[in-house]
Amino acid sequence: MKEKIKTFFCVLFLLCTLPYIITMCFRQSASTKDASLGDPGDLNQGLLPTGGREGEEPLDVEEYLVGVLAREIPMTYEPEAIKAQAVIARTNIKSALEKGEALPESLTQEKLLELWGEDGFHGNYRKLTEAAQATEGVVLTSQGSYIYAAFHAVSAGRTRDGEEALGAGNMPYLVAVDSTGDVSSREFLKVIFLEKEELAQKLTETFPNLVLEAANPLEGLTVTARDSSDYVLEVKNGEEAISGEAFRDALSLNSSCFFLKEVEGKIRVVTKGLGHGLGMSQYGANELALQGMDYPEILSYYFKNVEISD
Repeated sequence: MKEKIKTFFCVLFLLCTLPYIITMCFRQSASTKDASLGDPGDLNQGLLPTGGREGEEPLDVEEYLVGVLAREIPMTYEPEAIKAQAVIARTNIKSALEKGEALPESLTQEKLLELWGEDGFHGNYRKLTEAAQATEGVVLTSQGSYIYAAFHAVSAGRTRDGEEALGAGNMPYLVAVDSTGDVSSREFLKVIFLEKEELAQKLTETFPNLVLEAANPLEGLTVTARDSSDYVLEVKNGEEAISGEAFRDALSLNSSCFFLKEVEGKIRVVTKGLGHGLGMSQYGANELALQGMDYPEILSYYFKNVEISD
């Protein structure tokens, strides 16, 4: 009888305390999650765009900016180079919002945690938020309008002129400037070899109107125009003209500053730089930061005739 009474009171006790135990478990789980991400008050919890449509909260540009920066520039770069990129990214975000265009892609905090892991997350996130805060509100404008704030990873030793590359006479701020520090980048020079048949196949798949001989494709290809920074503007096959950037995309080349030559029965493709070559070279910006330039000086070097202000 005593055993039955004890069992009854034990069951009654568990039934009374079970809700409390469950509540504490959930609280502990939430506390652990917050601790793994840092103080929620210090970190931005959502970097996805709302689009600013009716019924949605307007986009917090400064929050969104951090996730954009994470995609756009290496975390190993100098703080002043990252600040320069922050101004570029903010300019492009605000320009897109003003024109109703697609925003630069951003990464959520959860994605960044996956990307960097807990060990790298806090240091990298702090570096990006500091760059955003140090340049808060600062954008690049020309004659009262946001500029096309172009950037690329590594130049071919000299950036490109916007009018030459794009035929855009309304972008006087995109001028060619020396960026010789890029020569020390591992991405400055790349050499690949393609089989002749492979080159012909890739090009004709992308450009069906080309007439190329698989045994000698270079015979039908002529680089007819380069800009002043040596990037290819046009390649011709008979009367068929291909832009340098389209040719680059078809062969997945690092840049349109390329040179083709037959060597020992294969096609050697040499490229200089990584990216389209317009605007700020990120590697070059980092080299200037190492020399002591601050972010306004870096931006003024790569973009001419612009206002850097909030």
